[in-house]
Amino acid sequence: MALGIKKLDRMCLIMVVVVSVICGSWVVSRGVKQQRQIRQENDLLFKRLNDLNLAETNLQRLKTVLDATRKELQALNERIPDSAKIGEFLKQIDSFMKERKIVLIGLRPLPTVKEKLYTKIPILLMFKGSFINIYHLLHDLETMNRTMVMEKILITKSDIAQECRVDLVASVFER
Repeated sequence: MALGIKKLDRMCLIMVVVVSVICGSWVVSRGVKQQRQIRQENDLLFKRLNDLNLAETNLQRLKTVLDATRKELQALNERIPDSAKIGEFLKQIDSFMKERKIVLIGLRPLPTVKEKLYTKIPILLMFKGSFINIYHLLHDLETMNRTMVMEKILITKSDIAQECRVDLVASVFER
Protein backbone atom coordinates (compact mmCIF):
# COMPACT_ATOMS: atom_id res chain seq x y z
CA MET A 1 0.00 0.00 0.00
CA ALA A 2 1.42 3.06 -1.18
CA LEU A 3 0.74 6.10 0.81
CA GLY A 4 0.47 9.22 -1.07
CA ILE A 5 2.47 12.28 -0.25
CA LYS A 6 -0.69 14.12 0.73
CA LYS A 7 -1.64 11.42 3.19
CA LEU A 8 1.90 11.28 4.54
CA ASP A 9 1.96 15.08 4.89
CA ARG A 10 -1.39 15.02 6.67
CA MET A 11 -0.24 12.28 9.03
CA CYS A 12 2.99 14.15 9.80
CA LEU A 13 1.03 17.38 10.30
CA ILE A 14 -1.43 15.61 12.61
CA MET A 15 1.50 14.05 14.46
CA VAL A 16 3.18 17.47 14.86
CA VAL A 17 -0.10 19.01 16.03
CA VAL A 18 -0.71 16.17 18.52
CA VAL A 19 2.86 16.37 19.85
CA SER A 20 2.58 20.18 20.04
CA VAL A 21 -0.74 19.96 21.91
CA ILE A 22 0.67 17.37 24.34
CA CYS A 23 3.83 19.43 24.93
CA GLY A 24 1.80 22.63 25.23
CA SER A 25 -0.58 21.08 27.76
CA TRP A 26 2.37 19.70 29.68
CA VAL A 27 4.04 23.15 29.76
CA VAL A 28 0.77 24.84 30.77
CA SER A 29 0.08 22.28 33.53
CA ARG A 30 3.60 22.75 34.89
CA GLY A 31 3.13 26.53 34.79
CA VAL A 32 -0.19 26.22 36.61
CA LYS A 33 1.41 23.94 39.23
CA GLN A 34 4.30 26.38 39.69
CA GLN A 35 1.90 29.33 40.02
CA ARG A 36 -0.12 27.40 42.60
CA GLN A 37 3.06 26.53 44.50
CA ILE A 38 4.26 30.15 44.33
CA ARG A 39 0.85 31.35 45.55
CA GLN A 40 0.98 28.86 48.46
CA GLU A 41 4.51 29.95 49.34
CA ASN A 42 3.48 33.61 49.17
CA ASP A 43 0.51 32.89 51.43
CA LEU A 44 2.81 31.07 53.84
CA LEU A 45 5.31 33.95 53.78
CA PHE A 46 2.50 36.45 54.31
CA LYS A 47 1.23 34.45 57.28
CA ARG A 48 4.73 34.21 58.75
CA LEU A 49 5.23 37.95 58.21
CA ASN A 50 1.98 38.63 60.03
CA ASP A 51 3.08 36.29 62.83
CA LEU A 52 6.42 38.10 62.99
CA ASN A 53 4.70 41.50 63.15
CA LEU A 54 2.42 40.20 65.89
CA ALA A 55 5.45 38.86 67.77
CA GLU A 56 7.21 42.22 67.44
CA THR A 57 4.11 44.00 68.73
CA ASN A 58 3.91 41.61 71.67
CA LEU A 59 7.61 42.10 72.32
CA GLN A 60 7.13 45.89 72.40
CA ARG A 61 4.22 45.46 74.84
CA LEU A 62 6.33 43.17 77.01
CA LYS A 63 9.19 45.67 76.97
CA THR A 64 6.78 48.41 78.03
CA VAL A 65 5.40 46.25 80.84
CA LEU A 66 8.93 45.29 81.88
CA ASP A 67 10.00 48.95 81.98
CA ALA A 68 6.94 49.85 84.04
CA THR A 69 7.66 46.95 86.40
CA ARG A 70 11.28 48.06 86.76
CA LYS A 71 10.14 51.59 87.60
CA GLU A 72 7.70 50.25 90.18
CA LEU A 73 10.44 48.07 91.67
CA GLN A 74 12.80 51.03 91.79
CA ALA A 75 10.11 53.13 93.49
CA LEU A 76 9.52 50.30 95.98
CA ASN A 77 13.27 50.03 96.60
CA GLU A 78 13.31 53.75 97.35
CA ARG A 79 10.35 53.40 99.72
CA ILE A 80 11.82 50.32 101.46
CA PRO A 81 15.60 50.39 100.93
CA ASP A 82 18.06 47.54 101.48
CA SER A 83 19.70 49.41 104.36
CA ALA A 84 17.78 51.60 106.78
CA LYS A 85 19.50 54.86 105.76
CA ILE A 86 18.38 56.33 109.06
CA GLY A 87 20.60 59.39 108.59
CA GLU A 88 18.78 60.41 105.41
CA PHE A 89 15.45 59.68 107.08
CA LEU A 90 16.32 61.87 110.08
CA LYS A 91 17.52 64.69 107.83
CA GLN A 92 14.21 64.57 106.01
CA ILE A 93 12.28 64.68 109.31
CA ASP A 94 14.46 67.58 110.47
CA SER A 95 13.74 69.54 107.29
CA PHE A 96 9.99 68.89 107.68
CA MET A 97 10.13 70.11 111.29
CA LYS A 98 12.08 73.24 110.41
CA GLU A 99 9.67 73.98 107.57
CA ARG A 100 6.68 73.59 109.92
CA LYS A 101 8.35 75.42 112.88
CA ILE A 102 8.13 72.40 115.14
CA VAL A 103 10.63 71.79 117.97
CA LEU A 104 12.07 68.29 118.37
CA ILE A 105 12.18 67.39 122.05
CA GLY A 106 13.60 63.91 121.74
CA LEU A 107 14.22 61.00 119.46
CA ARG A 108 14.83 57.46 120.58
CA PRO A 109 15.20 54.32 118.47
CA LEU A 110 13.31 51.31 119.81
CA PRO A 111 14.28 47.62 119.39
CA THR A 112 14.00 46.39 115.80
CA VAL A 113 11.57 43.66 114.80
CA LYS A 114 12.66 41.14 112.19
CA GLU A 115 9.94 39.87 109.85
CA LYS A 116 10.19 37.40 106.93
CA LEU A 117 10.80 39.96 104.17
CA TYR A 118 11.82 43.09 106.04
CA THR A 119 13.02 44.56 109.32
CA LYS A 120 10.82 47.05 111.14
CA ILE A 121 12.70 49.85 112.93
CA PRO A 122 10.45 51.70 115.40
CA ILE A 123 11.45 55.23 116.43
CA LEU A 124 9.96 57.32 119.24
CA LEU A 125 9.71 60.98 118.25
CA MET A 126 8.78 63.67 120.79
CA PHE A 127 8.11 67.17 119.52
CA LYS A 128 5.98 70.25 120.15
CA GLY A 129 4.38 72.96 118.08
CA SER A 130 1.03 74.39 117.07
CA PHE A 131 -1.70 71.88 116.28
CA ILE A 132 -2.05 72.93 112.62
CA ASN A 133 1.72 72.66 112.07
CA ILE A 134 1.72 69.24 113.73
CA TYR A 135 -1.15 68.18 111.47
CA HIS A 136 0.83 69.31 108.39
CA LEU A 137 3.95 67.54 109.65
CA LEU A 138 2.02 64.29 110.09
CA HIS A 139 0.70 64.68 106.55
CA ASP A 140 4.26 65.28 105.29
CA LEU A 141 5.43 62.13 107.06
CA GLU A 142 2.61 60.07 105.55
CA THR A 143 3.27 61.30 102.02
CA MET A 144 7.07 61.22 102.04
CA ASN A 145 8.90 58.95 99.58
CA ARG A 146 9.79 56.51 102.36
CA THR A 147 7.40 53.92 103.75
CA MET A 148 6.66 54.92 107.31
CA VAL A 149 3.92 53.54 109.53
CA MET A 150 2.68 55.62 112.44
CA GLU A 151 1.84 53.08 115.10
CA LYS A 152 1.09 55.11 118.20
CA ILE A 153 0.48 58.79 118.68
CA LEU A 154 -0.26 60.77 121.82
CA ILE A 155 -1.11 64.46 121.50
CA THR A 156 -1.35 66.56 124.65
CA LYS A 157 -2.07 70.24 124.93
CA SER A 158 -0.32 72.47 127.40
CA ASP A 159 -2.55 74.70 129.54
CA ILE A 160 -0.11 77.59 129.50
CA ALA A 161 0.94 77.76 125.85
CA GLN A 162 -1.02 77.25 122.65
CA GLU A 163 1.32 74.41 121.70
CA CYS A 164 0.73 70.69 121.64
CA ARG A 165 3.20 68.01 122.57
CA VAL A 166 3.29 64.84 120.48
CA ASP A 167 4.76 61.45 121.35
CA LEU A 168 4.84 59.46 118.11
CA VAL A 169 6.02 55.90 117.61
CA ALA A 170 6.66 55.45 113.89
CA SER A 171 8.30 52.56 112.09
CA VAL A 172 10.53 52.64 109.03
CA PHE A 173 11.54 49.54 107.16
CA GLU A 174 14.57 47.93 105.54
CA ARG A 175 14.88 44.72 103.56
